Amino acid sequence: MQVELSQITNEIVQLISRDNVVGLATHRHLPHEKAIYMKHGRCGFSIDIMVEEAGSKKLYSVLVEVEAKPKKRTIENLMEVGGKVTYYLSMKTDKGIKITKKTSTYKNGEELFKQVEEVRQAFYRKYRELKMKVGAEPVKVEEEIFHMVGIEERDLYLGV
Repeated sequence: MQVELSQITNEIVQLISRDNVVGLATHRHLPHEKAIYMKHGRCGFSIDIMVEEAGSKKLYSVLVEVEAKPKKRTIENLMEVGGKVTYYLSMKTDKGIKITKKTSTYKNGEELFKQVEEVRQAFYRKYRELKMKVGAEPVKVEEEIFHMVGIEERDLYLGV
């Protein structure tokens, strides 16, 4: 489904900001994403969001992939070209994993990373709120340090 980039951003921000969010984990960080993008014209991030609904916990997993689409083979600056965003939202149901996919475009890196920054800010607002509630620190999993609070490692399906 093709949508406006701001719709994808708003959907992710609203999901993160819900009152019933009890856990968060991020698997990639903006400084790394921007550096990767400026070298390769591709990047992405993933966020897990644990919510409590009707007395049980449900994990929503967000994956965003970005690919610059330069019109020439050689370009001076990838931040000056537009590209494609693919957004996946998955959640486990009684019947299996339900995946929703949406795509969008962006006109340049500035527009793209402005949207990424909105998601990042929403994540860390909720992360700090949850961290204060449970007193948790960032967790190290298999040598990759990422931010996690309120979600057990076993719920993240890290292949362990």
